[in-house]
Amino acid sequence: MGKQTVSCAAIYNMQSKVFFGTLLKATTLSYETDRDLLIEMFGRILGGQAASWSKLTLGQRNQVLDALARQWLPNHAAVDIPLLPKRLHNWRKGDKADGYERLDIPPGPLARQKKYILMLWCLLGYEPKSLDARVSKQFGVERFVWLTDPAALATLAKDMWSRCRRAGIDPEPSGEPTDNRAQATA
Repeated sequence: MGKQTVSCAAIYNMQSKVFFGTLLKATTLSYETDRDLLIEMFGRILGGQAASWSKLTLGQRNQVLDALARQWLPNHAAVDIPLLPKRLHNWRKGDKADGYERLDIPPGPLARQKKYILMLWCLLGYEPKSLDARVSKQFGVERFVWLTDPAALATLAKDMWSRCRRAGIDPEPSGEPTDNRAQATA
């Protein structure tokens, strides 16, 4: 079995699906009719960098998705905004093919907590596979997926949660407390 990667084109397509398939459908706006208004909104969200949806970088698109989801979706409904390592934030449609190696969490009793830790790690902009080096250095386990000590996982989750808060990143996927937070702060 070879390495599985998430390409920038796939991230781009996921972002478009969220924008056109979820967010715009929650409004009375149409991209075709209200294009100028939407581009102006993008500019306000991005601090003056107005551009059409297809001209935004992956990082800018994620910023727009996050802001519009908070504004347009009732009760902070969860929307899956694709995770993006920092090195891919400036990727635009037409740039060289790139991506990142996906880190799959096998099913098991700690899978939910591990997925939450991986999500926080990626929200901080780190490459998923680099979590192995962190776990190896801190806990002496070669791969993150092999880490089975609940106390070590809680320590790692609490650290990632705190880093997200300091960076101004909401560590709660839906904006509301979840079981994952309880695990992270236990």
